[in-house]
Amino acid sequence: MRDRFDRCLDGSLPCDGGAVLLAVSGGIDSMVMANLFLESPHKYAISLAHCNFHLRGEESDADEAFVRKWAEAHGLRFFKKDFDTEGYASDHGISVEMAARELRYAWFASLCEEKGFAALAVAHNANDNAETLILNLLRGTGLKGALGMRKVSPLPGSSASLIRPMLGFSREEIREYALSKGLQWREDSTNADSAYKRNLIRNEVFPLFGKVNPSFLDSLNADMRRFSQVQEIADDFVSGLKPEVMSGNTIQLAPLVEAPHWEYLLYRLLEPYGFNESVISDIIELIKSGNTFSGREFHSQTHLARTSRGSITVEAVSREGGNLLSSGSVEVSGPGKYSIEGVEFVVEIADIQEVKQPLGTTVANLRFPLTIRLWQPGDWMRPLGMKGRRKKLSDIFNDLKFNAFQKEKALVIADEGSHVHALIGYRIDESVAVPSAEGAATAIKIRLI
Repeated sequence: MRDRFDRCLDGSLPCDGGAVLLAVSGGIDSMVMANLFLESPHKYAISLAHCNFHLRGEESDADEAFVRKWAEAHGLRFFKKDFDTEGYASDHGISVEMAARELRYAWFASLCEEKGFAALAVAHNANDNAETLILNLLRGTGLKGALGMRKVSPLPGSSASLIRPMLGFSREEIREYALSKGLQWREDSTNADSAYKRNLIRNEVFPLFGKVNPSFLDSLNADMRRFSQVQEIADDFVSGLKPEVMSGNTIQLAPLVEAPHWEYLLYRLLEPYGFNESVISDIIELIKSGNTFSGREFHSQTHLARTSRGSITVEAVSREGGNLLSSGSVEVSGPGKYSIEGVEFVVEIADIQEVKQPLGTTVANLRFPLTIRLWQPGDWMRPLGMKGRRKKLSDIFNDLKFNAFQKEKALVIADEGSHVHALIGYRIDESVAVPSAEGAATAIKIRLI
């Protein structure tokens, strides 16, 4: 394990070395990682960073004391940060898991910038990677969500790299190493709570996978490596054919339909302009039908695709009003800028690794099209963090101390009937919470302006 760890670092850290900040919770994974760094023959300049989220009372404080003592025993710099995690989650309408993730990575980034660390090392392992894969597959994120975590990636908000040197080790290997070295660590009592989706997969689903295939973990991680290669092949395929098919903002039909897998190629060419799968499918069916092609128009919220004999031209358009359904309601079929009775908002696609939910922003696990409207009496939701309890929006307004004007202009993402997916900018329903997955995946972000 020692040699494999060092080989991983050889390809992960900047060539000129530099100090490394280790994110250490006190759990077995991070303590093994810290020990491997400490005993590495390369003698990396390391410091420890610990987050106290104050979610488990005395247990959280004991974790902090444990990591501090270990750092002092080995003469290492120790940084720690206290967070009101539950308060942050409530203020931003997100889960406690997501709140903890946002808080820690924002602090790690600022620490790396302030102290000049070249990299942040986190202790995600092969089991974590496989759990992320299953979570993303269940969400329907497509190929991008099946790529898994990367060993090296940028650390948002910092010039430092984010490295995962434990990604090649299973939880079982890590435990065997810790026991063989006589290492000490802290157990997180919440890991046994299957109310959390990740814990449910870890504690109940993976044991069943193990009965079907004892080597399922190796298989899933190998699949993720292959998925990553497939994504690179697909990117190269599109890049290679794009100059032959598309000139400027015009797609030529003759070379398009002669290209292999032309339907996928067209999807990739139009996707950056905000055209969703449904609209692109309509264009594909028109091409296949042999019907009159010229003079047809297809819309995204930011662009217009206009057909003429033998080509499709994409043009940017101003669509601030969207596709109005009725007074106070708008259908959102893709990214763009919208307005409902003077309230303006921007809809974007957000990478989960960059998800932030400050006041005025909503990030939800939803797909286009959406119906966004002014709130109505009787609207209700099950706010994230309330464990399934139903609450009327009128009561949420009271909690938020909304004035009459704020109530009048409040926007919601509609579901069926009076149930709403979100009070935009303030609260989301637990059914559309973005999971705290570390792998690449996407969600819909709505920002009030």
